[in-house]
Amino acid sequence: MPDIVIVGAGAAGLAVARRLQSLGVSFVVLEARSRIGGRAFTDTRTLGAPVDLGGHWLHSPALNPLTPLAERYGIRVDRSPGPTRLAIDGRLLSGAELEVADAGIADGFARIAAARDDGAVSELVREGGLFEAAFLAKQGVPPAGCSSIDFARYVWEGDDWPVLDGLGALVARHARSVLVELDTPVTRIAWHSRERVAVETPRGTVEARAVIVTVPTGVLAGDDLRFDPPLPGWKRQAVADLPMGSCNKLSLGLAGNPFGDIAGPVLMADSGRSVEFLLREDGRDVVTMMVNGPFAKDLAAAGAPAMIDYAVGRLSALFGSGIRSALTGRHVLADWDHDPWAVGCYAVARPGAAAARGALARPVEERLFFAGEAVHDRYMGDVHGAYLSGEAAADDAARAIFGRNAAHRS
Repeated sequence: MPDIVIVGAGAAGLAVARRLQSLGVSFVVLEARSRIGGRAFTDTRTLGAPVDLGGHWLHSPALNPLTPLAERYGIRVDRSPGPTRLAIDGRLLSGAELEVADAGIADGFARIAAARDDGAVSELVREGGLFEAAFLAKQGVPPAGCSSIDFARYVWEGDDWPVLDGLGALVARHARSVLVELDTPVTRIAWHSRERVAVETPRGTVEARAVIVTVPTGVLAGDDLRFDPPLPGWKRQAVADLPMGSCNKLSLGLAGNPFGDIAGPVLMADSGRSVEFLLREDGRDVVTMMVNGPFAKDLAAAGAPAMIDYAVGRLSALFGSGIRSALTGRHVLADWDHDPWAVGCYAVARPGAAAARGALARPVEERLFFAGEAVHDRYMGDVHGAYLSGEAAADDAARAIFGRNAAHRS
């Protein structure tokens, strides 16, 4: 019988496993998908270049524990990315208009950083325009749906560094020594016994002394994973207070360069919608679109043709109809909203629920432990937040079982 069962092999679950390895604690990792990485996954085949379907940037790179790992493994990172260009309704901004827009976005985030009451972000900043587009790009929910205090706690220092070889590839490389049982979704966790937990899957039941659950709150809120007995009310409330935002991605193959001398990121407010483009990053013949917020969920539900039509329409408005002849027909779509093992992009605290992440992180009777981007109170929504939460949960579980002095890394 292993000491611990780890549910999920995303960045958090893999960090748990690595940490337990270092502590000499036995474990089993169960993953529902046929691959590891969760929402950090790099497609290297479809478009002939690395394409991150989920996380892509090293946020706060000087503080990010994944930055030295990229150096260790020779994963290329752009340490001096260019500025994000801004657009409104298919028109790139420049000159004084761009300066005003930049200042407006900065002012909006400064107002949130100074928040003292845990109301909605919309109470502090006027909704609409490029600020809302930028906010949706970070949270995946409108300002009215987000706790101002929770967002103010987020640590955001320095430029975001794109991982050119793929952030998902970096996560997978660091986990190379970890054995994972793939295609093994957990359906029930029975924890009524004080000595052990029983983790049920279609391939059988695994018993252990504790379980560390690293699945997203969208999965915890659903019916596919059941707890027996049910989780206590305070834990269920924490899950309900951390719903998933929406950010879905589409990458298109290109034959040549239809963008002239413009490359890198573009953020556009498109009739109240938030759209981002990555244009030929690292010189590769790929353009990636990220659509954020409720519109992203609706558009992805309409399927790949609708996503492609929308992307081509917006790119044509920005750069002319020549974009159509430059497309190769190859594409990669990441629809996290309708992925049953994600049910959204990342967890966002509702207004008034800034304490929910701490409650979600709190163990239940020293047998059920939780990790993931949703539990970290400073790097929420980030791959490195998930990674750090996994290490912390591993330390907590090892201490609960063995009384070991495993210090948190934070």
